[in-house]
Amino acid sequence: MHGVIFSSLRDYVTAAHGAEAARHVFAGEPVYLLSESYPDERLRGVVDRVCRLTGAGEDEILHDFGVFAAQQTFARLYPAFFSIAPTARDFLLTVETRIHELVRATIPNAAPPRLKVGPSGEDGVEISYDSPRRLCTLLRGLAEGTAKHYGEAATIEELTCMRRGDDACRFDVRLAPRGASA
Repeated sequence: MHGVIFSSLRDYVTAAHGAEAARHVFAGEPVYLLSESYPDERLRGVVDRVCRLTGAGEDEILHDFGVFAAQQTFARLYPAFFSIAPTARDFLLTVETRIHELVRATIPNAAPPRLKVGPSGEDGVEISYDSPRRLCTLLRGLAEGTAKHYGEAATIEELTCMRRGDDACRFDVRLAPRGASA
């Protein structure tokens, strides 16, 4: 798991639950560097501690964290990628080739999921996600947070899900200007 995920998760816990909660959740954890990758099990452990501390379920934490990470962390770390895409749809269509390929090329042992993102009608995208991590709830939050960054609303339908026994998770994402129905 990429160090930026851990760093962003700490920021999310601080913003959503306070600095003391973040200190408690990350007590004993290493300093996570953006230039490194870490075992996936560490993320599950940290998320489990957030769940125990807040009483929220894993899916709720991962979704809310995904929304936060897209709006706050990734928009701040990759402003050029966000600025060259005029809409959330345009951004999502290039996330695999622009961001994930860059991460794979520059971070040793980094293994972001391989996404297949294609157009779906005039106002949407279809995302196919296949990862042993099974963090489809995080992906849903990231898509929603990306839409929010662009001032858009996202309606997301999960057509298939690995956690229900399917080979991959497939999402139909409909995007619309904020205030319009997606």
